[in-house]
Amino acid sequence: MVNVPLPDFDTPEMRAALACRDLTGVYKLLMATGVTQKRIADLVRQRETEVSRIVNGGPVLSYDLLVRIADGFGIPRGWMGLAHDDTSFQYIPAGQEDPLRRPTFEEVDEDVKRRVLLAAATMAIADRPVLGPVVALDHAPVGTPLPSRIGLADVAALHALTEQYRALGRAGYGVPDVLTSVAHRAERRLLPVSADDAVKQVLLSQLVDLHTLAGWWCTDMLQVDNARYHYSRALKFAGAIGDGLGMVSAAIHAAAGHVMDAPNDALKLYQLVEAKLMEVPADHPRRAYYEVLRLGFSANCLAVMGRQDHANDQLIRADDLPPVKDDYERAEVDYIRARTRLAQGLRAVEGAAYLADQSVKTWPEGDRRDSALARITLATTHVIMGDRRAGTLTTAALDAVDGLRSPRNRAMLAPLEQALAARKDSASVELARRARTVRMT
Repeated sequence: MVNVPLPDFDTPEMRAALACRDLTGVYKLLMATGVTQKRIADLVRQRETEVSRIVNGGPVLSYDLLVRIADGFGIPRGWMGLAHDDTSFQYIPAGQEDPLRRPTFEEVDEDVKRRVLLAAATMAIADRPVLGPVVALDHAPVGTPLPSRIGLADVAALHALTEQYRALGRAGYGVPDVLTSVAHRAERRLLPVSADDAVKQVLLSQLVDLHTLAGWWCTDMLQVDNARYHYSRALKFAGAIGDGLGMVSAAIHAAAGHVMDAPNDALKLYQLVEAKLMEVPADHPRRAYYEVLRLGFSANCLAVMGRQDHANDQLIRADDLPPVKDDYERAEVDYIRARTRLAQGLRAVEGAAYLADQSVKTWPEGDRRDSALARITLATTHVIMGDRRAGTLTTAALDAVDGLRSPRNRAMLAPLEQALAARKDSASVELARRARTVRMT
């Protein structure tokens, strides 16, 4: 039997069905042109019974199946909202125009989502899918009208805007929805426009930074799916232009959000970062900072996993590297080391207290969000030790967190609350109550 040729998918009826992911409508339109259910099943690698179920109104819940349908029919994934490409925003069904629509994600297990991001990082950094299947995380919203041409001035403006948002985030005023919209609009307005190769390279590098920052804002607001989306975009752009440090930064930030809940997956990302850092020239001004950061986070993961000897090895390696000079970076490194020592148990609490104190003293003025985390760690260590400063330090930490828009900082109060409750004295119990109130606000 001769197969009937597939119809033109670029028709209003078919495009509307694809945009809405109305696979029942898509299959019925195909069958109306003489395409059999068996042919559909062969193209998209389904059983005929599954095709029949969809034809009769059954929903399609698998992202993988949606991708197979797009690829099997030879249509751009963007037509179904499965990827960002030059066609993904050219057709919008009437009544669905929403330029600020946020990306949506398939409801799947958290472990699967982490492994998808790990696979994306592997593809960007190692250029091969060695850690699992690659599934697109870059669902993109509808774009806005494009300018005629871009130049270095446009990229410089985007850089200046990114730095302003970075300062707002550090001050504790991060609003991920706003920065997500900025990142989407920057892509839609700038990426499709013709530009010199040098300008395009700088633009993509700037988008790497913008998406990494947006991902960290989402991490701070505990918007895990949206954070993964931004890190995925950053890794994709960094991989496209061979921006090694861009890949490193995105992967380090992506992993940092999972040190406590999934340390093994976070550690795998840090191992990828180690491989990529080896390709960066030793005299690059940023290499030492990222290497110290990677070692600190790796040590933190290992400490949380109970592998204390390996954690100590990572910290010793970090000590052998040139000292970090920038105040923000030095304070960040000391905080991570303090968290690692605290995770190593009672024998390391004094060391954690010293490092947390150094971190608190080093944060530049205005870095309220990150310095508050160091204050939490400092207070926790002193409560555990039963130090007379515990009450004052705890109050300072709670005041700092209470003044921030940061669910992540609030969640990090849990160990401090537990340490206070364990003290049993009335002052500690009262502070534990306040810590719980702030944490749950």
